[in-house]
Amino acid sequence: MMLDVATLHRRARRVLPDKIQTRGVVIDAVDEKRLAALLLPLGRCRRGAILFELSSATLSALATRSLAFLQDALTAREGLARQAAPLAYHAWQAVSQGAFEGFRTTSRDGRASLWLAPCAGLAMYAWDDRGLAAPTQDPS
Repeated sequence: MMLDVATLHRRARRVLPDKIQTRGVVIDAVDEKRLAALLLPLGRCRRGAILFELSSATLSALATRSLAFLQDALTAREGLARQAAPLAYHAWQAVSQGAFEGFRTTSRDGRASLWLAPCAGLAMYAWDDRGLAAPTQDPS
């Protein structure tokens, strides 16, 4: 069963806090069939990432209030399963790594990370059910 793009977006954004508004998922980053497999319970992948296009309201709030805007964006909209509690996130941090400038948080269970790249207009949710999803820093 193939899902339409709006349904894919609605399902995928469950992992985002309410304050983080998005316009859609970036389908170019992953084909529609693969994205549907990621979001349907029987097609559960153990690790992956989903890109979202940030809304103009979220981009504006990040430009003017940044970490103050994010300080209470610590709980996902919904749980990943019907009876599951929503993901809880740690406090947001400003990040400047090479060409990347933005914000990141990790889930309290250590299996997911959420990155915001305002200059690119994107949010990325990454998960790894085998361990921490946050990329490691280059020791150099």
